[in-house]
Amino acid sequence: MFAGRTDMTIRFFIGLVTVFVMAGTAVAENYPDDMAWRYSQFTDPSNKGRMTSQAVLGVPETDWTMGYASCFAGSTAGLPELVFPADTGGAGEGTPIGIEFMSDAGPIFFEGTVKAPQSEEDFSGVRINPDMVDPIWNVLMRMNFLTYRVRGQAQKIPLTGSRAALSALLADCRAYHGNFNPNADANAGMNAGGGQAPVPQPPVQPAGGSVDDPRWATCDQYAGVRSQNSDTPVNLTFVNQSDGYRAVMWIGFDGMPKEYASLNQGESFSVQTFLTHPWMFTDGPGNCIEMFMPQLGVSQFNITAPGRNFGPE
Repeated sequence: MFAGRTDMTIRFFIGLVTVFVMAGTAVAENYPDDMAWRYSQFTDPSNKGRMTSQAVLGVPETDWTMGYASCFAGSTAGLPELVFPADTGGAGEGTPIGIEFMSDAGPIFFEGTVKAPQSEEDFSGVRINPDMVDPIWNVLMRMNFLTYRVRGQAQKIPLTGSRAALSALLADCRAYHGNFNPNADANAGMNAGGGQAPVPQPPVQPAGGSVDDPRWATCDQYAGVRSQNSDTPVNLTFVNQSDGYRAVMWIGFDGMPKEYASLNQGESFSVQTFLTHPWMFTDGPGNCIEMFMPQLGVSQFNITAPGRNFGPE
């Protein structure tokens, strides 16, 4: 069942089906024109009150849903979950099943598990747990549509709004889990030949341009946020694993940043803070590179976002 959504019935949109031929395979399009990805973050009462983040593919202002990605604080797996609807042939929950994504860079294959419907209105699908730096995330954020195959049947889904929604989600996942990821080698995508798909490196700024890094989105996500009163302390260690110097800034109750530490590469800083106290990490000139909101179950945050090209300063 769709994790954490007690106020939403998850339905698979079953409308008019348009079928066309693509590379010799019939591809079904089962979605309305206004279907798009949207991001949300909430406390999940059904999961011990853990902070949960989701990027949902659905129709805005309705409960029609056609796939989602999610992660939550305190998870020991260290991996977000990605679910796509598919005809799984009636297989039971957790049954191994393959899914192949036809990306603009070539096929990407995952060995996933079946998500069985939990009610008449729920959908069947395939669940995978890609690493937070797996190529599939970049594919989902840069393409307009994506076709995938399960049991020889192809499905095409829209990716409208996926860049903003998934960037915010992955930023939260990194905040929840740090860089702890023991399952990366076992779960990362494979190419069509069975080999490991290449893991993308941190983006390099091209001359005269820029490449967006999903972690930069946290600066926009938490823009204008200020510390709030909280009775829940959190002991945190910030570790600078980025490509350069980072200042550690606490965002005060007045919304103004206050520097607590200056970290060169490899250095760390520990502090007792609170759940509702945001932290910002800046470069030498003071530009926001990455932000983090403390969460239950997270005792270390690795500062990893690369530097940004802000032009002449």
